[in-house]
Amino acid sequence: MEASGMPRRRLWQEVAIAVALAAELALVTTVTVPSSPLWPTLALGAATLAGLLLRHRHWRWVLPLVVALAGVGALLTPLVIGTYAYATRSRSRLRTVLLLVLAVLASAVPAAALPGLANSLIVLALTALCGVAAATLGMYTAARRQLLAEFRTRAEDAEADRESAEEQARRAERTRIAREMHDIVAHKISLVALQAGALEVNPAMEHEQVRQSAALIRSTATTALSELREVLGVLRGEGEEAPLVPQPTWEDVRSLVDATKEAGVTVELFDFIDDPVPDAMARTAYRVVQEGLTNIHKHARHTRARVALIGEPGSELVIEISNVLPKGFTTDLPGARMGLSGIETRVAHAGGTITSGPTEDGRFEVKAVIPWPRT
Repeated sequence: MEASGMPRRRLWQEVAIAVALAAELALVTTVTVPSSPLWPTLALGAATLAGLLLRHRHWRWVLPLVVALAGVGALLTPLVIGTYAYATRSRSRLRTVLLLVLAVLASAVPAAALPGLANSLIVLALTALCGVAAATLGMYTAARRQLLAEFRTRAEDAEADRESAEEQARRAERTRIAREMHDIVAHKISLVALQAGALEVNPAMEHEQVRQSAALIRSTATTALSELREVLGVLRGEGEEAPLVPQPTWEDVRSLVDATKEAGVTVELFDFIDDPVPDAMARTAYRVVQEGLTNIHKHARHTRARVALIGEPGSELVIEISNVLPKGFTTDLPGARMGLSGIETRVAHAGGTITSGPTEDGRFEVKAVIPWPRT
């Protein structure tokens, strides 16, 4: 709730200040100096109250004026409140100290009119003590507010950084899933398309050959759907764990070439690997060979291809997938343009390099070189 555009909390603060100042004025006029004229004290009280009410907008010049008037009028309430309010708003401690000096000097005027030096010194000491306490409390409040504001800003920045990191992680995971789906599915679907195309262009095939081709298509499609379902398990709702699937091994690399031969592509395998290949390296090699053969299925299935695997522990694993550049051949299978990008990331993560492009002897070659540490 608000009253006259002022929040309730601020309204109660202003009422409390007015009540405290009125109580002090009543004490001064009735007890301390009952024989003195009332109007100077009431005028100073009204002026200091007006200044305190304006402290939120014009504190830089209003509060020093309030402190000076309070000192001259020997009014402790506006002096303490004005000093405290100035200390909470000012970023310069020197200015706060100067304001405190102003309060003491202004208080020296009524103190000098008191009979006896001791009384004057007591008034000045009391004024200085109250002013120092108010200034100290005000500076502590300002420092605490600043510290809380910094903590709040840091918390907001940390929350923003956390949300940004989570969004980057989600994007990276979506990219990884997309690449995984491409690597797994594209190869199998290319085989299905190639096998179906063989049935289409050979209508005179014998019944047994047709049956075998249909069985191969069904098996390939079933495997593609199964692998796709396993990858999509990562996208399940929260609380559901993705299924653990067997990862490709080195034997699966050789099986890729065999499956390509069964699909009708002329491909030769030159396997010069005699030592056991680490699982992580085997998975990377599998994806490289899979992507290379998938591209051959799409764009050069009527040419001769070869896969060469060379290396040993302590040196490098070299993977070469190449085919004779087709002449005038086109395909209706779409290219996602992300397969090579995906395996480049995989190979780079394994510490290797990968190149692709036409060679001088009229072939298109994908070549990956991966460090093979000695175990």
